[in-house]
Amino acid sequence: MVPSRDKLVGKKIVVVGGSSGTHISYPSIGHGAALALLEHGAHVTIISSSQERINTVVSDVDNPHFDGKAGNVRDENSFIELLRSLAPIDHLVFSGVDKIIRGPIAEADFDQCRHLFGVKFWGSAICGKAAAKYDIITSGGSLTLTSGTGAMNPGKTASIGGALNAGLFTMTQGLANELSEKRIRVNCVVPGLVATELWDKMGKSKEDQKADFARAGTALPVGFCATSEHIAEAYLYAVRADYATGSLITIDGGGVLR
Repeated sequence: MVPSRDKLVGKKIVVVGGSSGTHISYPSIGHGAALALLEHGAHVTIISSSQERINTVVSDVDNPHFDGKAGNVRDENSFIELLRSLAPIDHLVFSGVDKIIRGPIAEADFDQCRHLFGVKFWGSAICGKAAAKYDIITSGGSLTLTSGTGAMNPGKTASIGGALNAGLFTMTQGLANELSEKRIRVNCVVPGLVATELWDKMGKSKEDQKADFARAGTALPVGFCATSEHIAEAYLYAVRADYATGSLITIDGGGVLR
């Protein structure tokens, strides 16, 4: 059996998302996962809709085993062709998301909601379809999706976002059953509150965000708010744990206990 520390050495891993990284205050969850996988010896390719962001983060990381490709996850045909061009892939991680849906349903902008579903929900489904139809993931490999704890406790301002994330729970377990025929594991990382660049889109200054993260973190059992580096540990588990499939991997600082 390969030692855990060596399981990812030389493996080809594609991370959808991950271009919002070293040049910003709060890197994205995908970026944290990509760097952690790279640190453990994998050859990592990130996919992002922005070639400019890809160029910046690839230059910043400056590692021969780290590169990026531009792709539009909302365009099924072109995105599947991109994934096929990268095959064979040992592990595929989907963390694509470009906005947060929060607020009273009476004030919901359904165009924005549909956009996020197109990225996060249908993007995940496209990855599953590519794995099932075109064998882009090697036997013994894995697909890791990303949801959120709003699926379990949406509160008053996350009915739509919570429903999106809950749908990914069902998708994960359905795909785990379906792709088991190809010996592909499917799991889902379920983060709670995380300080990432997505919060910039909520209209608050960096100073206000920092104060919000500190205040929210002190209310958690662990006593702090996570960054993408903390959440990356869950992706490492999902990719390396050969006996895990259909798992919903909650990593939320104990937030669901409140």
